[in-house]
Amino acid sequence: MKISGIICEYNPLHNGHLYHLSQVREGGADGIVAVMSGNFVQRGDAAILDKFTRARLAIQAGVDLVLELPVPYALAPAENFAMGGVALLTALGNVDEISFGSESGDIQLLAQAAEACNICKTEYADVMDDFLRSGYSYPEVLSQMVSQLYDEETAAVLRQPNNTLAIAYLNAMEELGSPLHPVTIRRRGAGHNSQQPTENTASATYIRQFFAEGGDCRRMMPSYSWHALREADAEGHIGSMEYLERLILYKLRTTDPDEMHNIAEIGQGLEYRLYKAKRAASLSELLRTIQTKRYPMARLRRILLHLLLDIRTEDMQKLPPYGRVLAFNDMGRQILRESKSMRTIPFSHSLAELAETSADAGRCAALESQSTDIYQLSRKKIGQGESDFRRHITPVRRRATGRPSRRRRDNTS
Repeated sequence: MKISGIICEYNPLHNGHLYHLSQVREGGADGIVAVMSGNFVQRGDAAILDKFTRARLAIQAGVDLVLELPVPYALAPAENFAMGGVALLTALGNVDEISFGSESGDIQLLAQAAEACNICKTEYADVMDDFLRSGYSYPEVLSQMVSQLYDEETAAVLRQPNNTLAIAYLNAMEELGSPLHPVTIRRRGAGHNSQQPTENTASATYIRQFFAEGGDCRRMMPSYSWHALREADAEGHIGSMEYLERLILYKLRTTDPDEMHNIAEIGQGLEYRLYKAKRAASLSELLRTIQTKRYPMARLRRILLHLLLDIRTEDMQKLPPYGRVLAFNDMGRQILRESKSMRTIPFSHSLAELAETSADAGRCAALESQSTDIYQLSRKKIGQGESDFRRHITPVRRRATGRPSRRRRDNTS
């Protein structure tokens, strides 16, 4: 049985994701395992739909098993995001390949760019540090150095976001010595973060913004995803940083620079810049105050969430201590059963059970539970606290209506 792995956010699930999954199936995959971000996503934001809803929609779309990318890796730069996802797919033991989208669609060119990046970061680390201290952003520095040391074609690969993430996956595989076989699928239709739809496809960024403005997104996503989005909106369950504004400002105003020093992604004295900005009276004012050329907006938004969620540098430097199951179907259950003799870390649907497996697992689970509690405050209708440890899952099955249904509880994971 050939099993393919993907790393995703599905924020929300749309037609571009369906295309990717169809290409994975056409490539011969019998089963698909997705490592998916939880309630917070890499751009530094609350997910539009909660993780369990998005996981069920992923199963409906064709995924067989959804694993949660723990919050320290989901809210992380590309290198850490990729490392967490690749580590989980590798640790399951029976995943054969990793499939990812890219603007390039050329695995050899991506591998060449990945090698160039590694050389720049190791052999020319002092040069990179000099550029960074001069105020240039990390992607700019890397692209310039690769252009000078190699060629413009390789450097051009680094200027497109999906290519950059693909390179991060390849580097993570190299660093971990992962046996996963890399496969890339050329991204089609609207580009990452594109503000314009193309035929029946649009970026998740466009869909989120268009939906927030009252737009009809049904042609851009499968019917079950559109239904879930509308239902969540009607029930006040759409996640938004807007509702976390007061919490973030409170946290900033009650934290001194010494306490901020160990928060993830804070460096080069940024804690003092943040401390001086605590007079801000809104989240937008705060971000405008601290933004510089060196610190992209996504990183600053992540840092504010790191501060709120107490995600520290060391949390991001360790590999995931467990694999938590968010959703599965019958094939996913078979994948889990067949992996039991090959796993290198514990896998289960029970966060409480996983928390007991090691000290690192306990810390990771505590962060996950806390992030879910705070996510419940990011919605118009506040959800209950302490819900993550009590959550149980059941197999998801496809119905003729195109919406997922659930059966009896199953504890075989």
